[in-house]
Amino acid sequence: MLGVDLGAGCAAGRLDAHPCQRRQQVVETFLHSEDDRNVVETMGEVLAGSDRPLVIASGTGLARSKTGDPVTETDHHVSSAEFPCAATEEAADTVIASGGRVMVMRLSQVHDTRQQGRIAQHIQLARQNGRLAYVGDGTARVPAVHVSDAARLFPLALEKGQAGMRYHAVGEEGVALRDIAEVIGAGLKMPVDAITREEATEYFGWLANLATIDLAASSTLTRHQIGWNPTGPDLLTDLRSMDYGVA
Repeated sequence: MLGVDLGAGCAAGRLDAHPCQRRQQVVETFLHSEDDRNVVETMGEVLAGSDRPLVIASGTGLARSKTGDPVTETDHHVSSAEFPCAATEEAADTVIASGGRVMVMRLSQVHDTRQQGRIAQHIQLARQNGRLAYVGDGTARVPAVHVSDAARLFPLALEKGQAGMRYHAVGEEGVALRDIAEVIGAGLKMPVDAITREEATEYFGWLANLATIDLAASSTLTRHQIGWNPTGPDLLTDLRSMDYGVA
């Protein structure tokens, strides 16, 4: 798998799983991430010596800002020891160092009115708990991009992208988790509560850390360098337009 849906994380599985099952999910995530590393490095070997481009999908949530501002395209990613999904970015580094024409596309929260990646987990948690929750004042943010804008960005990167560059599929730098919770709460007709960091694990499970981190990300360099201009609906608009009877 060369793509991950992450302004969030790549671990997936049942949120109500027994602790042993959750540990198994972590192991499976590690194994899939190492598979990704092998695939990327193999493709790099195949393309070695040619000018054929390769765009590898990653996620903005894997990068860390040096300044506390929204993550930029030049901010480095975490290690796979910290976050197994970073194995893909590490593999890209290896291929880039060998002279491959590789670019990394970091996806934010990709959305439309039917699918929202990580946000779908928030909806599932709300159904399980009978309420929506956010941590603290709810100002932690997730970046987002409409699926139509993300789809237009990949061919632009292939056409105009520079080898070794990271590009950000980000239409909105950051949407506050409190705003997301309030819109979903209205859609599900459920109460919305603020909870403490200590209560986050009980409510969010494996999503608890992500529910407390500000993951805002910028796409300024991407827009200027390859001429991308996102025009799709924003995340809250799509969440308001969802059919929560089937979500």
